[in-house]
Amino acid sequence: MTQADMDRARGGIGRWAMAVLALLVTLLAGYGARDLHVDADVVGALAGNSEGYLAYEAFQERFALGRADEAVLIRADDLADPAAFEALENLILDLQFAPPVAEVVSLFTLPAEGSTTPMILANPDAPLVERFAALQQAGPAAGALVSEDRTAALLHVIARNDAAPGDIYTELEALNDPSSPISAMAVGQAAVERQISFALIRDQVVVTPLAILICMLVGALILRSIPAVLVCAIPSICGVVWFMGILGWSGQALDPWLATLPTLVMVLAFADTLHLFYASRDAGGVRAAIREVLPAAAMTTLTSALALASFAIGGTDALMGLAIWGPVSMVCAFAAVAILFPLLARLLIRERTTRPAQFTALLGPAHGALRRYRLVATLAAISLVALLPTINQAEPSFSLSEHIRDTSPLGQDMAFMEAEGLGSASLFVEIADADAEPGLSEADGARINAVADVVLSGTGNAGTDGPPQIPDRFRAADGLSIALPVLLPLGAAPEQFGAEIDRLRAELDAADLTEVTRLSGQSLLAHEVVPETVAAMRASFYLALIAIAIVVAISQRSALLAALATLISAMPMLAIEAVLVLTGQGMTMTAAFALTVAFGIAVDDTIHYLNRWRHSDGDAATRLNAALVQAGPPMIASTLIMTLGFGATIFSATASLPIFGAFVILALWMALLADLGFLPSLIRMVTR
Repeated sequence: MTQADMDRARGGIGRWAMAVLALLVTLLAGYGARDLHVDADVVGALAGNSEGYLAYEAFQERFALGRADEAVLIRADDLADPAAFEALENLILDLQFAPPVAEVVSLFTLPAEGSTTPMILANPDAPLVERFAALQQAGPAAGALVSEDRTAALLHVIARNDAAPGDIYTELEALNDPSSPISAMAVGQAAVERQISFALIRDQVVVTPLAILICMLVGALILRSIPAVLVCAIPSICGVVWFMGILGWSGQALDPWLATLPTLVMVLAFADTLHLFYASRDAGGVRAAIREVLPAAAMTTLTSALALASFAIGGTDALMGLAIWGPVSMVCAFAAVAILFPLLARLLIRERTTRPAQFTALLGPAHGALRRYRLVATLAAISLVALLPTINQAEPSFSLSEHIRDTSPLGQDMAFMEAEGLGSASLFVEIADADAEPGLSEADGARINAVADVVLSGTGNAGTDGPPQIPDRFRAADGLSIALPVLLPLGAAPEQFGAEIDRLRAELDAADLTEVTRLSGQSLLAHEVVPETVAAMRASFYLALIAIAIVVAISQRSALLAALATLISAMPMLAIEAVLVLTGQGMTMTAAFALTVAFGIAVDDTIHYLNRWRHSDGDAATRLNAALVQAGPPMIASTLIMTLGFGATIFSATASLPIFGAFVILALWMALLADLGFLPSLIRMVTR
C-alpha cells in the first residue's frame, strides 16, 4: 500500500469518526430539546436597570399586582335583560368566592354618591335600563366597565398573593356555562401571555419544520440534484437541532425574541452550504471550495453574531438573553456547516452533478451596471445621501396586541374593547398615606376620595367623607399607600395611552394631588421603557455597523473597502426606516430587532462577493465581473432560500413573527440588489 493509499484510508476513518460524533451530538441535542419551554412574559421582557423598570419593580414589591390577575370580557345580547343581569351577578359572586381570587373590579364596584352601595343596585325599584343609563353618566370609570350599548362588560379579577398565573383562568373555565345568557372570555395580559406561549410552541412544531421543507423543495429546483439538496439541507437541520438542544439542556426558555433564532439558524446554514456547493462545482471541487469559501462563511458567522451581540447594550434582560444566545445560535449554524458539509459532499457527491441554476437573467443587468460604473456609483451615492434625513425619525411604538393576530378570537376581543373603550387595570394611581400611619383614617379617606373624583368619576362627583372601603389587595404591604386602578384598553395605541396619561397628570396637578400620587403599572412601564429600549436597539444597529466594518477592514486589508461594503449593506435598513417615516408607522421592538438582524445577514452577501473578488485574477473590471459570475448565483439562490424560509413565518400564530419575517425579507432583496448593482461599481470607482 502506497503512502497516498494510507493517507486516504486514514482520512476515510477520520471522516467516519467525525460522522459518528456528529450523529451522537445530534441525538443528545434532540434529547435535550424535549425540555425546551417558553416564557411569554412580554412585560417582563422589559426588565432591566432602567429607571422606569426599577420604579415598576418597587411598585410590584409593595402591591404584587400583575401576572396572576385576569381581565374577563362579558358578552350578552343586553346586560339590562334580567336573566343576563342575574347571570352576571352570579358569575361575579362565584369568582369572588373562588380560592385564588382576592377582589373583582366590576360595574358593581362603583358606589352610589354618598354611599357604599353599588350604584347599579342603589335604586332597586328602577328598571335595569334606567340604572345602566345612570351608571354610564357617572364618569370615565363606568364607561371603561360597561359598553354604551350594554352588550359587553369588563371584569378585572385580582388574584391573591399566593395565586399562580392561570389559577383564575382555571376557575373561570369551570364556571362557564354554555346555556348561560352571558359568555365570559379572558382578555387581559395573562390571556395575551397564554396565547403567545401557545403560539411559540406551535411555531417550533409547525413553522420551523415547514420552513425547512420549503427550503428543501426550492433547493431541489435550484440545485437540480437530490444528493445536493441533502448535502445543503442536513447541516441546517442539524444546526437547528443542536441549538434547540443547547437551550433545552441549559433550561433557557424561549421568548418571542429567541423564538426567531431557530429559523435564523436554518436559513443562514442553508445559505452557507449553497455558497460552498456552488464553489465545489468549479475547478478544484470540494477541497478548493472549503479552502476558499469556508473562511468567508466563518466571517459571515462572525458578522451575524456581532449584530446579535450588539443587543447587549439594550438595557433589558430579554435583549441581554438575545445577545448571549444569538451568537451561540450562529456558532451552531457554522459548526454544522463546517463539520457536515465536507462529510456529506464526499459521501453523496462522488461525481459531478447537474450544474445548479446560474440565474443569468438576473446577472445580466448586474454586468451591464458594472460597464456604466461611474453612473451607477453616482446613483448609489445620491441614494445614500437621500436616506440620511430619515435616520432615527420613526417614532417608537409598543402594544401588547402587537404579538396577537387580529383574526384570532383574543385579537378580535381586544379590538372590540378598544373600540368600546373598555379598560383593564394595567395602570394604577398610587396614593400616599395622609397621616403616615398604617390603616385608613378619615384623612386618608378624604385624599382617596379626592383622587377618585379625578380618576374614576371625574371632577365634581364627590364620594363619602369617611374612610372608603378599600380591598386589602389594593393596599401596600406597609399600609402606607393604596393603589387605585385606572381602566384603559390593554391594546391602546401609544398616542391614545399617552394622551390619557397626560390628562390624568394634568387633572391631578389641577387638584393639587401631584405630590401625593404616583402613576404605576404594566402599561406605564411599556409606555416609558419601550422608547428607551427601541433607542438602545437602534444604537445596537450602529454598534454592529461599526464592529462589522472593522472586521471587514481587517479581512480585506482595506478601510475604504470596508466602509463601502458596510454602507451598501446598511442601505436597505435605512430605506426601510424611511418607508416607516413616510407612511407614519412606528418603530416597534420587532421592527428594530428585525432591522439589526437583517443587517447582520445582508452583509453576508457582501462578504462572499468580496471574497470571490479577492480570489479572482486580472485587472479590476475582469476581477469584478468574475466575482459576479462566481458569487452572484449563490447570492441569488441563498436570498431566494432565505426569503422562503423567513416567508414560512406567515403561518406563525404570533403576529410579531410574520412582521419580523417581512422586514428581513424586504431588507435581504434590497441588499441583494445593492450588492449586485451598486457594490461592484463603487469598488471599480475606488480601485485601480
